[in-house]
Amino acid sequence: MKNIAFYHTNADKLASQYDSLTFEQVHADWLPVLQLLPRGASIVDIGAGSGRDALALHHQGFHVTGVEPADKLRKLGQQKSSEIIWLDDKLPELRRLKLNQRYDLVLISAVWMHLGRNEQKKALKSLKQLLKPNGFAVITLRFGHFDDGRTAYELDADWLIHEAATNSLQLHLNSAANDKLARHDVSWQTLVFRRLPE
Repeated sequence: MKNIAFYHTNADKLASQYDSLTFEQVHADWLPVLQLLPRGASIVDIGAGSGRDALALHHQGFHVTGVEPADKLRKLGQQKSSEIIWLDDKLPELRRLKLNQRYDLVLISAVWMHLGRNEQKKALKSLKQLLKPNGFAVITLRFGHFDDGRTAYELDADWLIHEAATNSLQLHLNSAANDKLARHDVSWQTLVFRRLPE
């Protein structure tokens, strides 16, 4: 709740920061995965923030749902397009989202570091449930501390890859990158998983 309150209180400043980069700049390493999706595929962006990524995916012809628990950020995102479905929900349980359809791709960008180990396990189970067979989960991992009061947990990509495999999520891509905002103490790793059919 503390992190959600931070994102709500600082929504305008954070939205400006997020929107200073394009979807393509931030997600270049996994963009080829979009070519593997069916035409008009369904995508959910969990922790959608200002809606930058949701809007870009909508413009590419995908049916997009944005999930954002911080009220003010969600409202800023809603202003970007009336054709994106927005939900107030959060990891790891995603109780409202589970009432909806299954998705071809789930994007979790710059969120995972806010989940402790047990929450990560629950979130992986939720991902398995949300994805269609052969659907993709994209998780970006942020490495580096916050100095603004947000809580972040140490991340272990190897553990995550192993734990994902126990939930029928097979590693498809593993890519590391420097921070696009040029913060010297922040780095990123993108993991893309494919949901194996039962």
